[in-house]
Amino acid sequence: MRSTFTRIAAIAAAFASTSALAGEVVVQVEGPDGKPVPGARISVPELLRNEAAGKDGSAVLADLPNGEVAVTVTAQGFRPALQTITVHGHAGNRLAMRLELSDALQRAAQAHGEPAVEHLSQKQAYLKAIRPIAGKKPNILLVLFDDLGFGDLSSYGNRLIKTPNIDAVAQRGIKLDQFYSASPVCTPSRAALLSGRYPERAHAANHVFFPSSHPMATIRRSLGWANALPQDEILLPEVLSRAGYVTGAFGKWHLGDQPGHRPTDFGFRDYFGILYSNDMKPETLWRGNVVDTPAEKTDQGTLSERITDEAVAFLRKSANKPFFAYVPYTAPHLPHFPNPKHAGVSEGGTYGDVIEDLDTNVGRLFQTLKDLKLDDNTIVIVTSDNGGDWGGSAGNLRGRKGETFEGGQRIPAFVIWPGVTKPGSVSQEMGMNFDIFPTILDTLGIPLPADRTIDGTDLRPLLAGGATKHDYLYYTTTWSGHFAGVRDRHYKYRDIVPNDGPTGGNAEPYNAKPSLYSLDLDNEAHDVSAKHPEEAARLIAQLGAFRKENDANPRGWVTTLAPSGSR
Repeated sequence: MRSTFTRIAAIAAAFASTSALAGEVVVQVEGPDGKPVPGARISVPELLRNEAAGKDGSAVLADLPNGEVAVTVTAQGFRPALQTITVHGHAGNRLAMRLELSDALQRAAQAHGEPAVEHLSQKQAYLKAIRPIAGKKPNILLVLFDDLGFGDLSSYGNRLIKTPNIDAVAQRGIKLDQFYSASPVCTPSRAALLSGRYPERAHAANHVFFPSSHPMATIRRSLGWANALPQDEILLPEVLSRAGYVTGAFGKWHLGDQPGHRPTDFGFRDYFGILYSNDMKPETLWRGNVVDTPAEKTDQGTLSERITDEAVAFLRKSANKPFFAYVPYTAPHLPHFPNPKHAGVSEGGTYGDVIEDLDTNVGRLFQTLKDLKLDDNTIVIVTSDNGGDWGGSAGNLRGRKGETFEGGQRIPAFVIWPGVTKPGSVSQEMGMNFDIFPTILDTLGIPLPADRTIDGTDLRPLLAGGATKHDYLYYTTTWSGHFAGVRDRHYKYRDIVPNDGPTGGNAEPYNAKPSLYSLDLDNEAHDVSAKHPEEAARLIAQLGAFRKENDANPRGWVTTLAPSGSR
């Protein structure tokens, strides 16, 4: 007790002397990757001081005494850090502290590793049975934007950003106003797009994959989360390559960066691009499995142009063969780097410059098809991986990227399908990006894999102006990977479920509660569950049954497929 009183007395004496007070120290806390660690506890034990780092990883320690002060930082999953700073003056004292991952976390990551591969032999048998298709086959061009919002294109009502080339797809084909991504973030949506399955089935629903050298990759593995797509998933390019297509991907992959999980390991003969997101380090560009451009030489301002150059070269090289060209641009994902050719041009500011540059490059793809006289035999699909981020526009929808409101998962989508789509048509029927996989396979007469649930359905009736085959679509949270909502043709039920991740989570609106929305009449502004309790009860039961099914069989392994349209 005496030592405690002595310590308190010393502290009191120090603060009693105003000449000893030296103002503030700004402490900046970063992880091993150099990014902020929000929520880290910053303390000066001798002075009984304790602050929490804000979103930018910093906190201010004010009214410290002159002289040496020992600062301690702790954060879950990291080793504690201790550093001493000599405080003097009344301002300008700054202390940068970098944390390392804890030994326990690294041991947990080693123990978990990647999830087990469960159906590789079934996958191999399925692919082996596919034979090259005889006769004329349609080419396929799939263009995917990164974080393009529902209201970012002029064809979807944007008055500041001009996108005539992308809008031309709507004029020549069909515009889908009720089309969804399977997740409100990148990796899960891309896994669903190429596999035809909800991302939960591919261990891909928990936020996004990181470069294997990134500390978040270790954190993910310590939680038992995958950081690469399981090798037993069957992707569209694998099927098409077996069916006689030439396959190429140009742009952002984001489904794993290690050998065995790269584009060329999942059916793409040609690849050029970045293996993860453009906001992750290093920004290395790959050609196949070889580094093409080291990170320090990558120019993000001209990256969309380079991706298009590679895609155009592929189209020209493959003009006499059926091809599947997948062009997942890295833009308009943050950070925004306008091409010098388009900088300062758009009335939508820097963000508009980036999108108008994308529009120019998409125009180059379409012009190449026309020059090669392939436009009458090419299926063109243009869409986004999820809703717009804070720099973009959700149009008249509520929410944005990372959220299960409509603005997070309803996305722009256009399709030109010679002989199927009617020029200038618009569909209000619901579809999801995982429908592309079964639609292409059904068109080519290729049987769907029978050992796993395929959640998508054939879009052709919808594309021809008819009704959707879906009775229900489900919404997935960003971090926890839970099914958090369900919609039918008229109503949407949105539940409140845990959605925390290792570095935080997605905050819900103030006073958020489970709600029923009428999508025919309102874009999620008003909860109508009290007015339509029977609809709420029906969708709650449907969501509960689907969750129960998924919990019992997370990967969706089956011996026979569920009837088409059952979901």
